[in-house]
Amino acid sequence: MVERETTWDGYHVDYPSTLYLGWQREAVDALQACGTRVMCVVSAAERGKPAEAGFDGPIAVARDHTNVEDVLGALAGYGLTPDRFETVCTEDEFALVTAAVLNALAGSSSADALPLSVPVALALRDKAVQKRRIREANVPTARCRRLSDLAAVREEVRDAELVPPFVIKPLAGAAAQHTHVVETSDTDSALKEIASSDAPVGPWLVEEYVHGEELHIDGAIRGGEIQVLSVSRYLHNVITVHDGHLVASATLDDSDPLVARAHRLAERSLTALGHADGVFHLEAFVDGEGLVFGECAGRIGGGLILDVVRSKYGVDLYAVWAAAALGCPPPAPVPVEEPRTDSFGWVNLPAPTGRLRSLPTREEIEARPGVVLGQTWAVPGDILGDPRRASHLLVAKAMVRAPSEAEVRAILRDTGEWFAQQVTVTPVGHDDV
Repeated sequence: MVERETTWDGYHVDYPSTLYLGWQREAVDALQACGTRVMCVVSAAERGKPAEAGFDGPIAVARDHTNVEDVLGALAGYGLTPDRFETVCTEDEFALVTAAVLNALAGSSSADALPLSVPVALALRDKAVQKRRIREANVPTARCRRLSDLAAVREEVRDAELVPPFVIKPLAGAAAQHTHVVETSDTDSALKEIASSDAPVGPWLVEEYVHGEELHIDGAIRGGEIQVLSVSRYLHNVITVHDGHLVASATLDDSDPLVARAHRLAERSLTALGHADGVFHLEAFVDGEGLVFGECAGRIGGGLILDVVRSKYGVDLYAVWAAAALGCPPPAPVPVEEPRTDSFGWVNLPAPTGRLRSLPTREEIEARPGVVLGQTWAVPGDILGDPRRASHLLVAKAMVRAPSEAEVRAILRDTGEWFAQQVTVTPVGHDDV
């Protein structure tokens, strides 16, 4: 590790060797467990979170930690530059390219050898770049095009270049936010509805709609070799969260032939994207006997995917991510309770729009049949937005376990129905706005 010293707010301290963009307790803990000192650059809105979580290392506050200019300015305020660190990294999807650019700016001779070089980070974020690489590798994926704004989309429809149904989404979005299925011949009305929302003005990725069940494939890769792979089937395709469906999934039974197909798809896709070291969250659709690539991110999946992979395979994806980011040997899997053949699943538990009055406790969630882990992410008094806007809008989570995928899916439905009956919300009045 690089050992340097500097003056920080008047105090003489050992200089940290890793710069982390954003704040994620598990990520920072995993980096420190590898023996590196960590400094964080956080956005102004999150400036208090590291201290609240017990982090006592140095912190720089930027207007936006995902913006290169803002991060450089925050560092410059303390006389620091990216080359003062061994590496710049993040597990925050929205800061992935920023970290890669800062590593490149540091002028390190090993910048291109880092787990996420700028081209790889961009391919893991920009969906148009990503789909082009996937198509060039002859991996099945939806046909798509990059369009500057909704007016360009409307023009393509009028010229019959686009025919519904198709999907329109931001180039670098997440959690199905601002993702829309246009399935009506009255495209103008659909586009006006999108324009009237808080959606970005553009550019957009427009792609053909892919029918079929949706899977998510999660794991870790080192030196181009997949180290662990977990395959799960969503209870409902994620985009149907806009229709009020639960966001939930269950791991596939080991005997399911989709597992082997998912492994091949992941190998080909990660090779095409150049992602050889780190973690991944890949989504795909079942198309008859094959799979169609959907999207791939260079981060740990949401929901309780981290806990599912740890429970089923004994692998801590944060530890694997940190080792890859620092170029350390991958950690050994921890022993897990047998049998691993059980299916695990998770569900995001939402609440209606309004002021939250009550919700089940963690203990009450964990007392439900088949539930092995419960979490609450809101407290009474919180004002809740519409959970149909994105897949990450929730008030609680649950992880379940059962001998088969079918049993897990039944428990997920039951847990979701029970939770919806227990949570209470009242309309927000004018005094709350």
